Amino acid sequence: MDNEKPIALGGDRRRATLGLLLLNANREVATSKLLDGLWGTDDTPVTARKVLQNAVRGLRVTFAEHARGDARPPALLTCAHGYQLQVDPEQVDMFRFHRLAQAGRADLAAARPGAAARTLREALALWRGRALADLVESGHSWAELTALENARLDVMEDYYEAELANGRHQAVLGDLEAMVEAEPLRERACHQLMLALYRGGRQADALAVYRRVRVRLAEQFGLEPGRELRLLQHAILVHDPAIAAPAAPARPVVIAGLGPETEPRERPAARPVQLIPAQRTVGRSSVSTVLIRADYATGSRVGDVGRALERTARIVHEEVGRLGGVVAGSTGSVTLALFRSTSPRDEGSDQAAERAVRAAMALRQRICFDVPDGERPALRVAVATGEMRMRPGGPVREPLPVNGALLVDSESLLQAAEDTEIVVCGRTRRLTGSAIAYGREGGPRPRWAVKGRYRDSFGRAEVLDREPELGVLNSLLEQVRRRSRPHLVLVLGAPGIGKSPLLAAFERRVENAATVRLSTAGPASTPHVARLAEHGPLVVFADDLHRADNAVLEFVEDLLDAPQPLPVLVVAAARPELFRRRPDWGAGQRHATRMTLEPVAAEPRVEAARARQLARLCHVAS
Repeated sequence: MDNEKPIALGGDRRRATLGLLLLNANREVATSKLLDGLWGTDDTPVTARKVLQNAVRGLRVTFAEHARGDARPPALLTCAHGYQLQVDPEQVDMFRFHRLAQAGRADLAAARPGAAARTLREALALWRGRALADLVESGHSWAELTALENARLDVMEDYYEAELANGRHQAVLGDLEAMVEAEPLRERACHQLMLALYRGGRQADALAVYRRVRVRLAEQFGLEPGRELRLLQHAILVHDPAIAAPAAPARPVVIAGLGPETEPRERPAARPVQLIPAQRTVGRSSVSTVLIRADYATGSRVGDVGRALERTARIVHEEVGRLGGVVAGSTGSVTLALFRSTSPRDEGSDQAAERAVRAAMALRQRICFDVPDGERPALRVAVATGEMRMRPGGPVREPLPVNGALLVDSESLLQAAEDTEIVVCGRTRRLTGSAIAYGREGGPRPRWAVKGRYRDSFGRAEVLDREPELGVLNSLLEQVRRRSRPHLVLVLGAPGIGKSPLLAAFERRVENAATVRLSTAGPASTPHVARLAEHGPLVVFADDLHRADNAVLEFVEDLLDAPQPLPVLVVAAARPELFRRRPDWGAGQRHATRMTLEPVAAEPRVEAARARQLARLCHVAS
């Protein structure tokens, strides 16, 4: 344009050359790429390079004839491998569009939907139809054009998101219907249309949108709608007040479920943001969510996937319940668990968040590492912490409400996780950083991933760092199985070092063997235990043996010295005080292993380091 007047550029090749250079403005474009863009890989004529050179020469003449003294004119440079068009970004609508889109998204992420809507509206106003529409009609199809069109659709969805947060669902309803008609598989736009229809009193039409997109996804790709769309359908069915239009759009708003982050975290544009007024009339409670996804691949050695899923569900209920959480629900391979403070005085502390992370670590251990190779699922776990509205004065153990924004945050984290990875939000990391070791993982979606534990805040050590000891116990059980002879393993260590969790972890791993736990209060019956060992190996667990009665200590010795050797592995845990009371206990046993636990490192050790430490961890007496 020259003073808002069109400039004639000449033929199709010259216009296409300029279009491709503009899409890659201020970057070198290889000659080969220009030739492919102008003719395609199969139709390039012998004279193609000459035609390209003539087009470049013609563009330079045009730039020189229409140069303006008050602005920096474009410069078309010849480079080592091609050409570069240097332009002032403010003279190109594409650059201005990207700059305004970034600013609008920043306002949206900062819960300023009014400012976001104004900025995004300005960005969209730069479009006057499809980009380089004349070239598209001529048959040119470039990846850069596709990316630019997708960027426009993304910004349209951002704009609708801002207007919905402003309570202007009626104003954008027509545009949303047109967009979904043109792009029926963009789930975020469908989500926004469903929300606008519901807020406008058209619940049936909103559910019809869900049915249409579900049918299209199933027929074309064999897929189900994403989690956010399914959650919205459920919320519409139950008239969840969380999806109602904002009552007072002019008031300040905050994002429910999110707190200030120590590290910046990008919130994906495709995530719906649930907004509530900043002035609250109800109480708030800190809640941590654990989102677990366990997928069994078709090529795995799992014979019955249904049974494997049942086993996984049972483990989730056991570990979540053990650490004071509740399982809120599950859909297919995804399960949601919630943790909150167990008493009013713990509100605002890190107790719930740390229990949630500990549950995630225990689940990973049992689901992934306590099963044979080839039978474990692909497991991903996400932990997010936020706030939920609670009734003033309500009981601590009342049913937990599920907040949409916190669920979306959890789902976003889960999508960033890789197999066997536990990822957490910034708030969870800040609350639990003194107890849990995290690593900053890179890649397309940076994230905080759990690496291990620093200390034991709850009096128990995390068994993920006890793989060497568990390996020794497994080997000794196999030895007992082969030789049909008893063996004693005495696990020693200071209080809180992790003796009890080690015994519990090994007990979960025991397969094809019976297990018995001894009470420290009184002796068991040797003949009864012998009968248990008649049909196969038996593992006898005895915890806190330093507190046991003498009768219990003598029972263990008698069991190991039975007239007829029994395939029994006794795994006993004790503090060193045991030997102050009974200095010679266990000294006469022919087959015994003494395992002294040492503090675990801040982060898990690599397997090679673990192997080198096995000799130091154990002493076998014969």
